[in-house]
Amino acid sequence: MTRIRKAGEGTRLILEVRKYISRLPEKIWFRAMLFSLAAILAATAAEWIGPLVPYKSDLELASGSVGGILKILASSMLAVIAFSVSIMVSAYGSATSTATPRTIALMLADDRSQNALSTFLGTFLFSIVGIIGLSAGFYDNRGRIILFFATIAVIVLITGTLINWIQQLSTFGRMNDLIERVEKATAKALRWHGQHPYLNAQPPVDIPEDAISLQCDISSGVVTSIDLEALEETAEEHGVTVYLAIHPGKLVYPARPLLYLKGQKAIEVDPQPFRDAILIEHDRSFDQDPRFGLVVLSEIASRALSPAVNDPGTAISVLDSGLRCFEALAQSSAEPEEPKFKRVHGPEIELRDLFTDFFTKIARDGAGMVEVQQRIQLCLLALAKSWPELFSATASEASRNALARAEEVIIHEPDIADLKARSQKVVETSEK
Repeated sequence: MTRIRKAGEGTRLILEVRKYISRLPEKIWFRAMLFSLAAILAATAAEWIGPLVPYKSDLELASGSVGGILKILASSMLAVIAFSVSIMVSAYGSATSTATPRTIALMLADDRSQNALSTFLGTFLFSIVGIIGLSAGFYDNRGRIILFFATIAVIVLITGTLINWIQQLSTFGRMNDLIERVEKATAKALRWHGQHPYLNAQPPVDIPEDAISLQCDISSGVVTSIDLEALEETAEEHGVTVYLAIHPGKLVYPARPLLYLKGQKAIEVDPQPFRDAILIEHDRSFDQDPRFGLVVLSEIASRALSPAVNDPGTAISVLDSGLRCFEALAQSSAEPEEPKFKRVHGPEIELRDLFTDFFTKIARDGAGMVEVQQRIQLCLLALAKSWPELFSATASEASRNALARAEEVIIHEPDIADLKARSQKVVETSEK
């Protein structure tokens, strides 16, 4: 995570720390470290637990074989780790070339691949520590028996992990897998946005003319997170009202206002705590930015529709995913939660912008493909008929836009007539 702040500026890093901690489970090294520490603890604890267990003489043969088993595990896990890493790197490269580089963050955060690598590395370290302990005479007979049973448990864990990992390798990094990952992240962000349409703050209002604007005090970047709780506490402390002028995903620069303050002491307050509640980084993220996921989905479709790839089937799959994402937004918007923050007026994300991020870009790149245009009209019709109050007007506009693009490229009259009929059905929903 990179914070784009000038040296010496900014004293509050709470939002950055929270963001960093929340992303720790997504880091491969973090989970690998936990598994490795657990493995080392299990190997070294055998000597301490041994005296607590009754001695069984008939287990001497099994305890004597534990050294050979550990050597086999150590050598095999090293090979499995190298193979797994090479497969993952190849999958990342494939995703970059066939889909979009923006999907890599989701692949890196994949639970199953992280668990697999962490388990393999933990098993390798468990074996090495066990071999070192045996060679150094660290274990007595009872300790060797405990180590033997711990090794059996590790073998069972490794077997299950390998079976799951082999099954995942058949789909990891494939196009359908990438689309599904982006769809889940996008639907999650849209669902949260539907439940909290203004970031859990008050609805936006016209900003008072005498409100004090706070500009970005750092170099340009993208808003990735806004700590509404910190804004609320600071506003309450100074008796001011906050009007947010940006939302996650927006590009900011030194001349662009982040927010406005209104109150008797607005001109006197220290602006830095308000600025520090807004995290600005180099790259967008899926967490609080529902538009980003739609952009990534449209990028996948655009690449599939390029002349070099010419894969309308993938674009159609993306359109189906986008339809489900908008359905998640509509379902969550039906019963929004009450605003939690009273002194902050949140930003509004226009539905038209969400449609532009998704449908307009696919309509542009797939203007000459009848099957893609037909699926666009079908998805728009599904949204307009299912949730007319929410989508009908915007879907009608997007339908006209897609039809106009198709008419400029497609010359076969029956195809144009079919698209016009489909578009008319969408338009009629907004006229009822």
